[in-house]
Amino acid sequence: MIVDFNLKGNLVIVVGGGAEGMKKVNSLLTQDCKILVISDKVNTQLANYIKQKKINFKKTKLKDGNFLSKYNPFLVMAATDDRELNRKIIQKAKKMKCFVYASDDPEISDFAHPSVINIEDTVQIAISTGGRSPAMARKLTLQAEKIFKKIIKKEDIYQIKLQQIARDAAKKIIPTQLERKKFLYSVLNDKAIKQLIKDNKLKKAQQRAMLMLRKWK
Repeated sequence: MIVDFNLKGNLVIVVGGGAEGMKKVNSLLTQDCKILVISDKVNTQLANYIKQKKINFKKTKLKDGNFLSKYNPFLVMAATDDRELNRKIIQKAKKMKCFVYASDDPEISDFAHPSVINIEDTVQIAISTGGRSPAMARKLTLQAEKIFKKIIKKEDIYQIKLQQIARDAAKKIIPTQLERKKFLYSVLNDKAIKQLIKDNKLKKAQQRAMLMLRKWK
């Protein structure tokens, strides 16, 4: 079972500033969460993220997982090249009731980390082998990415963004979930909105959706 955590606003700690740590950070950047990397050093890409203030960084050389007591993380990802250290970090995090993931040991992790196809930071498609073969998951992802990028068009991406705008606005006006669902489907299937999006008149498509909301009964 592939689960998409709601990490919005939560603290995620990634321990390790090398290639594995970088992969984990890249998978978190679109999740609207607080990312803290803890390591004695970081690679060039992570250093750039730190300068751009996309992530926070604590420079320290670790021997165990006791440092976690200073924080209140939702998720801890151990991605160092020291297997014993990773286990110590995971053990401490579990005692703190955090979700945990070790890049070198799926058996002690709470979940498998899938290989993800990211399309314009809007659609994420996960491919997982359940930790059996990360290499094959990556290979299949590269193969599938070419196909999905042809299937999912720019109109689909904007329709997703428009649905979010319409949903947020509808929550303030339409009292029941069932009626909001009906409204959102009416926006999704509206021929005028489809044409406006196709013509790249995105602002007008949004205005049309808001007009539909004001008239909704």
